[in-house]
Amino acid sequence: MNLVKHYRLRNEKKVEGYAKEVNGVTFFKGYNEFTWHKNPLQFDTIDVGVEILDRRNRRLYTNDIVLYKVLTKPYTRKGFVVFEPNTKEFGIIDMASFHFTPFYLNDLSLFDKDRLEVISHLFTAKEKAK
Repeated sequence: MNLVKHYRLRNEKKVEGYAKEVNGVTFFKGYNEFTWHKNPLQFDTIDVGVEILDRRNRRLYTNDIVLYKVLTKPYTRKGFVVFEPNTKEFGIIDMASFHFTPFYLNDLSLFDKDRLEVISHLFTAKEKAK
């Protein structure tokens, strides 16, 4: 089984590229590159990728700000993607109520792909000002 881990690489607020680990080998791709290679990129911060895509087929990473809908609620909420170290789960912290909602509950996804959309990142200057 190929276990692939994805990462977004950046220098503070500038995304430099991406990395993926496949069977213990790390491949890199610069922000404007189209192919993966083994040449490392220069970065100081890593955002961990989640095995979930948004409605535009973009991978979610920690520190992404997303619009999301909870299955039972008709309205859209705003939150950010985090890794919760106590429960060892990825999920969303709501930006209004600050509650944590995991992506999975007993291996059941709580979010359909069409109910998530990346709109910004916590590390951008615009979001830091808020």
